Amino acid sequence: MSRKRVLSEMSDDLRGVTLLLRRADQPVPTQTRAAVAMLATLCRQGEMRMVELSECLLLDMSVVSRRLAHLEQFGLAVRRPNPSDGRSCLISATEAGRRVVADVLRTRAVQLADATAAWDDTDLDSLARLLRRLHRDLGLLPPQSGTAQSPDWTRPAEPPYTTASPAAPGAARRES
Repeated sequence: MSRKRVLSEMSDDLRGVTLLLRRADQPVPTQTRAAVAMLATLCRQGEMRMVELSECLLLDMSVVSRRLAHLEQFGLAVRRPNPSDGRSCLISATEAGRRVVADVLRTRAVQLADATAAWDDTDLDSLARLLRRLHRDLGLLPPQSGTAQSPDWTRPAEPPYTTASPAAPGAARRES
């Protein structure tokens, strides 16, 4: 298989894995599912300004503001005036928000454990090592790396993955 095809399938598989793991978000209110990553960032990084959160998540400030409003509505995050800069606010996860993130992470860990239960330790260690390496190497790329060629927006999109079937990512592959 060509390197280009391997990389394309790897990208599809990573997206599929991400979507399937998002099943753990089901107990979260529908309006806040999209904000789980934001909430997890607040739990991991601690209190921060909205502009910092926007930069961490690579999202526009308007998107962060809308998602934050949903989190606040459900008591999962709170904002307070920034004492060192009266023009900005500091955002943090509430105790309820930290519990939601802990529940989602626990459910995702169970999903991973169940999915890899038949794997031997060598395969599991190899996957973990290679994912860490990919994560590190992607983080070393300069912003906008690889965007010299625009996507072909005229071509029909591939059917999206669904979270209904664990076979979905493999089913999306086509031989050519």
